[in-house]
Amino acid sequence: MNSSKKAFSFFLTVLMIFSFAACGSAASPFTAPKKLADYLYYMEYTDYAVDLTTGEQIKGGFACSSVRNGNFYGRNLDLDYADVPEFVVKVAAKESEGRYASIGVAAVLTLKSNAVDKVSEAELLAMPNVTFDGINENGVAINCNVVPAVDLDFSTLLSTNYGKPRIHIISVVRYVLDHAKSAAHGVELLKNMDIYGDYGSWGFHWMLSDEKETYIIECIDGELVARNDTDNIMTNFYVNYAPNTPYAKYVAQTGQKVAGKIYEGFPILTPHACGVERYAILKEHYAEGGKSAEGMAHLMESVKYTQSYEAGTEPFWYTEFTEGNLTIANAPMDFKAAIQHNIETYKLHDRSIQPNNFWHTWHTSVYDLANRTLRLNIQEDYSKHYDFRLN
Repeated sequence: MNSSKKAFSFFLTVLMIFSFAACGSAASPFTAPKKLADYLYYMEYTDYAVDLTTGEQIKGGFACSSVRNGNFYGRNLDLDYADVPEFVVKVAAKESEGRYASIGVAAVLTLKSNAVDKVSEAELLAMPNVTFDGINENGVAINCNVVPAVDLDFSTLLSTNYGKPRIHIISVVRYVLDHAKSAAHGVELLKNMDIYGDYGSWGFHWMLSDEKETYIIECIDGELVARNDTDNIMTNFYVNYAPNTPYAKYVAQTGQKVAGKIYEGFPILTPHACGVERYAILKEHYAEGGKSAEGMAHLMESVKYTQSYEAGTEPFWYTEFTEGNLTIANAPMDFKAAIQHNIETYKLHDRSIQPNNFWHTWHTSVYDLANRTLRLNIQEDYSKHYDFRLN
């Protein structure tokens, strides 16, 4: 176990000791992990150990796609092909702390699937802090995706509201699920927090919805920016970036060239924008996602991540490889070596390759905002799904 993992475990152990000291010999506030499938477990919580700095100690960095149409909110969590289980966590309301009931998907990204029964009570008690998407009893749904902070002022990763209570970007989803009465209220809550954190050259942005509206929330130039007039689609580029600059106005008239292809009617893209092709697919077929939970799941399947290694994918997803010196302005031939390396890794289908394994879609979540339900597909298996209800 590395030093950061030891520190995290120790910290959580201390948290658990204090938590249980306050309630004596009370029963455990969570159920034992119930295995539903390979890489999927279910847990229910009457309480948990809140930690707004959790993200400082865990592995991060992932791609992801999100879209909301009508009552249906879809989300893919895309990450490396690793031997890591996920947990559906159902958290009960706690009126004394202003906490609403919620259900969502969480994962300790350093946990291996064969070690679930060896996880400490402290780590299980803290599991809700690493929720990546979810919905609460008020019909408020939220998820996080990465964005290329390398293209912006890095001070935006250090603070959004100096002097306010600090919250790491990984904890934003859980904080909103616990306390937001509506999407607009969620934005208000976050504007009164000091959000910080990064994963190397990447930051986070969030899609936040209720039955009435959807916000894309981003940390730009040291402040929180939220818009509710977007396409209701979010992949891995800044949606709020520089909308009124001369460059933005020029692009609006001429279109943007991305790896040799012109994209019109798009948000303004920064050089390392990722997920442009996925965004285009979601935008083109957006109507399908508003018909039913099954329709939204099918829409999200159309952007499952392993298609980025398939030669038959049209158009090819070049912007999944905008790292280092490669940007969206590069010609297709410039991506050849990076793409070939990923394709060769993909062919191995070896979950133990760390780091730099290929990526795929860990889960596809579809939230019904009206009925407070979750429809879940795991590990790009769209032949079956799992249904969960909050109420």
